[in-house]
Amino acid sequence: MAGRKPLPTQLKLVKGTARPHRLNPDEPQPVVATPDPPDHLDEGAAAKFAEMAALLARHGVMTELDAGALARYVVIWRRWLEAEAEVKRRGPVVKTVGGNIIQNPFLAVANKCLAQMGQIESEFGMTPSSRTRVRMAEPPKTRDPFEDYLNRGSSA
Repeated sequence: MAGRKPLPTQLKLVKGTARPHRLNPDEPQPVVATPDPPDHLDEGAAAKFAEMAALLARHGVMTELDAGALARYVVIWRRWLEAEAEVKRRGPVVKTVGGNIIQNPFLAVANKCLAQMGQIESEFGMTPSSRTRVRMAEPPKTRDPFEDYLNRGSSA
């Protein structure tokens, strides 16, 4: 599908850009949850997954449906840590067998991981710029039946 990705209805409502004729009435409404880390993650990635899932759930943006995206994030995060360790160990430039000086290949891996992490972070609203595009909606006002009884017949 060409063009921009469609925004979820909840995000349109929060941003204040929702138009009734463009909303999907059948859009799934997943419940905020803290899923368990997938089995394929190593110990460090699983710990990061649990930490991030709890943090995102506290802010209302983590559901069971988002576990795959968060798992991708922590896998890339682990890869970035390993690449950064190699860059620290060998430096940003290395000498080839032929004596030429080139950019450390691990630096390219680290940079690619940073770009991928940035994309996933913006999907979850984990960056300052992605948060500036979101306005918190006012909580729905609860109606008090007794207040309705007292105000019956008044036009205000």
